Amino acid sequence: MASPEDIIVAKLEWAKRGASHRQLEDVAAVLRVQGQALDMVYLQKWVSELGLSVEWDRARGMAGSG
Repeated sequence: MASPEDIIVAKLEWAKRGASHRQLEDVAAVLRVQGQALDMVYLQKWVSELGLSVEWDRARGMAGSG
């Protein structure tokens, strides 16, 4: 089973490839539900390595955690 962090990274990649607003909504929902339980260091590492900063910032803004 994939971790919430891995699901977030995968959905950010899908959003980047397809400009899918739905994927960003899903990421925002995971951020709201998981909140402080998420490994933010891990997420930031992969967001940076995969060039997902724009999508990450949008999803965080949608979640109210930007």
